[in-house]
Formats: sequence, structure tokens, C-alpha cells
Amino acid sequence: MEALVDIEETVHVDATPDAVWELVTDVRRHPEYAGPKSITKVIDFDDTLHVGARWIAHEKFGPQKFDAPSEVTTWDPDHAFGWVSFPPMKEANRGEGGRVFWSYTVIPELDGTRLTHHMEVLPPAKGAWTVKAMYAVLRLPAKQRRGIRTTLANIKTTAEHA
Repeated sequence: MEALVDIEETVHVDATPDAVWELVTDVRRHPEYAGPKSITKVIDFDDTLHVGARWIAHEKFGPQKFDAPSEVTTWDPDHAFGWVSFPPMKEANRGEGGRVFWSYTVIPELDGTRLTHHMEVLPPAKGAWTVKAMYAVLRLPAKQRRGIRTTLANIKTTAEHA
């Protein structure tokens, strides 16, 4: 299945990999880093991170509020953390509405850390043309790229001023 969006951005952070890792793996802080324009407003998560751990993101897109579940798909401590987000659907239909794969990769550099943030949006099994049209009309890929850059900038600022 061809991705609707596949975005990867990287930033150098003048902080230790441990400090950066601590920030990106604090799931409850993700809305803070994404900034006020993010659709994710609050994340409920009371577990430890491991493959299969789940949380709920309380989101708002325009006037619409909804809850979207996420599940950890990659857990390589101190290096890589990935998860998949699902649109709000009944558990039995989970994944049929498309999926968004996210990840952070933390790599030590001589004078700090290289932080990469990746996002891949897969269309739903049915009705993909509607989602593709919405992405085009609303120019979502450009907005999503700006959002990822904002997130990286905010993590960088937080890590460098800790």
C-alpha cells in the first residue's frame, strides 16, 4: 500500500543522547512539543514503554473532538522508539481507517545528538480516494512537515535549556 505521506526530518541537539531520549519517550509531553497547532491536545498513558504498550490521544481537528489510540511498535532503548496511531474506530475495525506510523531515532554525535522524527500515513482499506482528496485540498502534507519541524525545534530547545 502506497503511503499518502512519508516525512522524515532531522535536527542536531546540543545535549546528550540520554537527555534527548528522556524527552522523546515521555509520551505525555508529546502535545507540548508539537505546539498549540497540533491536533493532539492530551495523551493518557499510565504504562511503561514497550512493544505493545498503548495510549489514547485526545485530539481536536477543527470543531471535531475525538480519541485516537496508539500502540508502540518499536522499542530499542536509548536509540529508537516507534508507534502506530489509528483513527477513532471500534476496536474490531482497528486499522481499517488507515494508520499513521511515527518514530524517533536518537544517534550520538561528537558534540551532541542527532534526532530524527519520521511519519508515514497509510490510507484506509476502503475510501482511500476521499482521504487522498482531503489531504490534497487541506494541504496536509505541508502542514504535517511544519508540525514535525516544530516538534523537533521544541525538543531541541527543551533539551538544550535543561
